Amino acid sequence: MRIETSSRWPSTSLGLNGLVHVWGPAGAGKSLFAVAMAAQASANTQVEWISTDGKMSFIPHLKRNVKERGGSTGNILVTMTRSHNEAQRAILNLVPLLERSTALIVVDPVTRVADMARSNPTLWGQELIEEALPTLAALAANGSRVLVTSECRLLQESENAPVHQQAIRRWSDKEILIRREMAGRYSSITGIDPKSGVQTQIGRLRLLDTGLIEVNCICQSSDIGRNP
Repeated sequence: MRIETSSRWPSTSLGLNGLVHVWGPAGAGKSLFAVAMAAQASANTQVEWISTDGKMSFIPHLKRNVKERGGSTGNILVTMTRSHNEAQRAILNLVPLLERSTALIVVDPVTRVADMARSNPTLWGQELIEEALPTLAALAANGSRVLVTSECRLLQESENAPVHQQAIRRWSDKEILIRREMAGRYSSITGIDPKSGVQTQIGRLRLLDTGLIEVNCICQSSDIGRNP
């Protein structure tokens, strides 16, 4: 039996640690999921958010949810980048954080680090694979939670898959797939083991009319009473 509960502290309830890769179709709620995580983390310590696609639509949601969750906008540093070079530099500039533990680092989306204009397929994504991902993995190993989102592309089999999925999977500790449900206003949150590929639905999210992001965690009845 599945039990669904609303969580004020979703990252704890969902067991999100290390480098977490969040992907899914456009409009499914990847950035909203990141906003919920950042709002929670800002209650206690610093959050670094790197926005690589120039979109600012997440900021009102971030402010509203930080206030609701008792966080502090003063604990959140948002960096907006305008090119893949700027995105790459912003990630590499996080290296001094290795000296201390930052609660959460968000890169939304990490795939914009890749030079989309490269014509040589061998070199395309080199910046992401050789520099950005190892840096983020080192930060995660140092105790920070790192959450990266990625854009999807349509494959020949007519399935959406993240750009450079295998490269990101090599460095990530957990994958989160977010998809809109067929009916209603919810998106499903599915955890994926990067090594085995086993998928388990662990939650749902939706944006309320008030601007708040509701994250519901799903557990099996047999999990109740277990120590976290």
